[in-house]
Amino acid sequence: MYKYNFNSMSTMVQISINHELFANDLMPVYKIFTIVEDTCSRFKRDSELSLLNQQIGKEALVSEVLLFILKDALKFYQETDGVFNPGILTAIENSGYTKSIEYIRGMELNHPLHSAPVATNIPPYHLEESKQTVVLQTRIDLGGIAKGWAIDRAVNLLSHHGYGFINVGGDIRIFGQLPRPLNIGIEDPFDPAVIISAIQVSDGGVATSTSMKRRWQMDGRNKHHLIDPFTGEPSNSLIVSSTVTAPTALEADVWAKVTLLLGEEKGKAWISSKGAPAVLVNQSKKIWRGGE
Repeated sequence: MYKYNFNSMSTMVQISINHELFANDLMPVYKIFTIVEDTCSRFKRDSELSLLNQQIGKEALVSEVLLFILKDALKFYQETDGVFNPGILTAIENSGYTKSIEYIRGMELNHPLHSAPVATNIPPYHLEESKQTVVLQTRIDLGGIAKGWAIDRAVNLLSHHGYGFINVGGDIRIFGQLPRPLNIGIEDPFDPAVIISAIQVSDGGVATSTSMKRRWQMDGRNKHHLIDPFTGEPSNSLIVSSTVTAPTALEADVWAKVTLLLGEEKGKAWISSKGAPAVLVNQSKKIWRGGE
């Protein structure tokens, strides 16, 4: 397999493919990630998302890329009864996640002056697809879903050149017909150097959501980036690592997060209803496997 790497979205994009690629083949893939990051990064002050978050309550014209991502995000918000909720940016920042994770991981942060928002069942925004406009009800974050969206678009391009897979910070999407399934190791969430399980994937996507990697301290308490939208606080789910498979990288990312946020009982039932192989690890390091 030929391997190609480049940095994007504060992580490494790794492509493995059975045919050699050239600059003209890779450039459109690189461009997809660049466009999505420039559109959806909340850490870039001039990104389209950052500018949109300054227009709460106002009708705003958005680019085609942002419209597609917002449409997908709203669909998952509705399908999960608000468990997946893009409208948690203020809550994330209130917990200390105001900079890209490499700048705050493991650090002790000062508590911000503003308080956590009250969770509601109001959709975070209203879309008018025919006008290509959106009205935000609250500030939004599209980090994980934007990455999955970019991976799936990149796969559409790569599949024209052969078979293989793309790995973006642990989110994987297979393209073409692999000669054998991928055996993907699952890290011990408490010790990433140790592999405690594995999952086999022949097609589609696989993603892991964990509350153990993106962590920092505030007022002497551990915080992480997975916000429970109904409390506005980092989730206290007993699931600390959720690895799921799905038809696409976008769905895998959302399903992994929703499964973790729902907690052990509801999370297991929810991902089982999808019929998708999954591996969950709880705080006691007990491993649950489903959908196989």
